[in-house]
Amino acid sequence: MNVHVTGGSGLVGGYAIQELLDHGIDVVNVDLHPSKKHPKVPFRKADLTDAGATRRAIRDAEAVVHLAAIPNPNNDPGERVMAVNMVLTHNVLEAVRESKIRRIVYGCSESASGFGIHRVEHVPLYVPIDEAHPSWPHETYSFTKYFGEVMCREYARADKIEVVSLRYGWVWFREHEDALRKTVRHRGDQGFRRHLGAYVFAEDVGQAIRLSLSYDFAGAAMPFEAFYVLAAEPIYSGPTLEAIRNAFGDATPPVKPADYFEKNPRASAFSIEKARRLLGYEPQFTCEDL
Repeated sequence: MNVHVTGGSGLVGGYAIQELLDHGIDVVNVDLHPSKKHPKVPFRKADLTDAGATRRAIRDAEAVVHLAAIPNPNNDPGERVMAVNMVLTHNVLEAVRESKIRRIVYGCSESASGFGIHRVEHVPLYVPIDEAHPSWPHETYSFTKYFGEVMCREYARADKIEVVSLRYGWVWFREHEDALRKTVRHRGDQGFRRHLGAYVFAEDVGQAIRLSLSYDFAGAAMPFEAFYVLAAEPIYSGPTLEAIRNAFGDATPPVKPADYFEKNPRASAFSIEKARRLLGYEPQFTCEDL
């Protein structure tokens, strides 16, 4: 399979490319600058805000992994985050459609739920939050990820493009291990409602991307699926339900299924059961591995 990775020179892109290479998949990196991590991987320079450049860059791909985006909304004004992220995704989807590329894996975010990067602290209807839970984005970055996923779903509906959207959480990189160890040491000081303790190691994001490329849509009414991709346990060391009760008090949401935390008291407040069941995803790392 010939896979083009947009944003392959970024941090997540570097791990994704490594995972694909490790499994014998041919990769082309599509970005503004070559990858320092993978200098020998074929590279196509393209400004993906330019529709023509996007089309030329991915025209011969068999599948596209779309990771290109402004990843940190704190570094750019909201109007730039919105303009760039939305145009990138639109242009990639149009290029996929026009070139009759079979599949795209979309790098979404758990922020699209409204419980990652946010400015309003919503209370979930139930925990763990799964793919059936409504999404309540309300700031620029989460809007771009949510609307990007909506575009992906509607291209799948209209044009039968196979789309897997991966809602991965706060991504932890080996390059940042010193800072992450400090985060783990002070994990009890962080408000649970900030992101419900969710995170994922970059290697596990790479795993999910690889698995998404071979997901079987046979028999599906529409070739679209979304998955939460996170570590199996939250950053907090105690029972997850206790952290939820401390955070939400009298507004603590019900647990569905009721025995979810009985099976694993430290299970994530975001369910990864769908990814486990359908993708075969199994996270390999937790914060205890640092």
